Amino acid sequence: MDLRVCFENKESVNVNDAAMMKHYTKSYLADFDPEWAGFIMLPHDETKRATMEPAWQVLIRDATARTEQELLRYIDENPMAAYHVHVYRRDDGRNENKIH
Repeated sequence: MDLRVCFENKESVNVNDAAMMKHYTKSYLADFDPEWAGFIMLPHDETKRATMEPAWQVLIRDATARTEQELLRYIDENPMAAYHVHVYRRDDGRNENKIH
C-alpha cells in the first residue's frame, strides 16, 4: 500500500517556502522514509479549516500494515506543531481512503 501524509496549516500559519516544508516534513517523519511530493488541494469536507489553501504532502511508498499502524500512532502521540495532519491510504488501484 502507499500512504499519503498531508499537512494542512492551522489558521495562524502561512508557510510558502517549499524547501523549508520539505525539510520540516521529512524531519518529522524521518523514521518512515517519506518522499517529498509538493502540495495538493484537499476536498473541503476532509480538512479542518475548509479553505482553498494547498496542503503540503509526502508519500510513504510500499508501506506495510505495521508501518501504517506505527505512523498513525506516531502522529497521535507527536502532533506536528501548527499543522493538522491527514493520512490517506491507497491499496491496489487509483482510489485513496482517508484513514486519519
